[in-house]
Amino acid sequence: MEDVMRTPLLARFAAGLLLAMPLLAAADPRYTVTVLAGPDSRAWDINLSGQVVGANGGNAWLHDGAAYIDLGSGIAFGINDSGQVAGHSGNNGFFYSGGVMTAITGWGFTTARGLNNDGVVVGMAEFEDAENGFVRHAISWQNGVTTDLGTVYGFQSRAYGVNSQGHVVGGSDIGGAPNYPLTPFLYRDGAMSEIAQFPGPWSEATAINDHDQIVGFGNLLPNGPELYPRTAFMWDDGVLTDIGALSGGANSFAYGINNASQVVGWFGNFASERGFLFEHGSFYDLNTLIDPASGWVISEANAINDLGQIAGTACRDGSCHAVRLDLVPAVPEPATWGMLLAGCTLVGWRRRLRTRGDLFR
Repeated sequence: MEDVMRTPLLARFAAGLLLAMPLLAAADPRYTVTVLAGPDSRAWDINLSGQVVGANGGNAWLHDGAAYIDLGSGIAFGINDSGQVAGHSGNNGFFYSGGVMTAITGWGFTTARGLNNDGVVVGMAEFEDAENGFVRHAISWQNGVTTDLGTVYGFQSRAYGVNSQGHVVGGSDIGGAPNYPLTPFLYRDGAMSEIAQFPGPWSEATAINDHDQIVGFGNLLPNGPELYPRTAFMWDDGVLTDIGALSGGANSFAYGINNASQVVGWFGNFASERGFLFEHGSFYDLNTLIDPASGWVISEANAINDLGQIAGTACRDGSCHAVRLDLVPAVPEPATWGMLLAGCTLVGWRRRLRTRGDLFR
């Protein structure tokens, strides 16, 4: 008789699950917002441990997950999974490792914009050229040795990202126009090549993952303004995808991509900028993926790690801060709850049949 008495309790549990399923189906925030630095700060990169680097009030900084570390004057642009940092201070790039700051120098101005897990740093350096005087070329740097990566056209180039294979992306000028309009490049196997030709000028590649998928931004209007509007793109083995923007966004810029092909950046018209996430062919305003009650507006997203954590900037009450977006722990999907309900019902039905059999023995 004990099993017979338990059956109504099981039925009530199943009914409760059914009533809860519409609530479970409602959209919940996907990310929480963690503030990393003070007002007017920006976050530029994030590693697999969730450590973030950026700039705040003219100083470079590293947040190691537990504490904010001031790295001195400059901007920290990149961090690898070992916690090594690349950035810019004064007229030189820098490499920070194990508490030691190393200057990356050239003939004149240098900057460091990214690095990989082998400590290969990429950026730009000024060189003396016999024909053109001082020129600025994309470079790679490792253990004190600087390599000039050259250009595709013209005599200017700059690098932004490097993957685990040492493949480098950036922009190289196409010459013959004001403001040194750029075209996106990929440097691998010792050669620099243009990955795509955009109708309009001033296009650059900003990041590359370990699958050689590349993101950046380009001008799609051949007869439009020289610099704007521009659209975010992803390049994959010769195929160029226009990431685009949501309505109301005249421009979009992609700045980060992880090994799951998730892309982050920002879109808008410069008066109203908003961070975005692009995945599985869909474009999301990041502000729709956080709790609206928080009051934060995600204005830019600059990097995403392989765990889906995002480094960027968020504003609230007139103050903007470097932030990290952390994924909210997953809850079972409605379909999962449905399977659980079906399983509970089946167990209850079998127990009820067994109990009835016992009664007639």
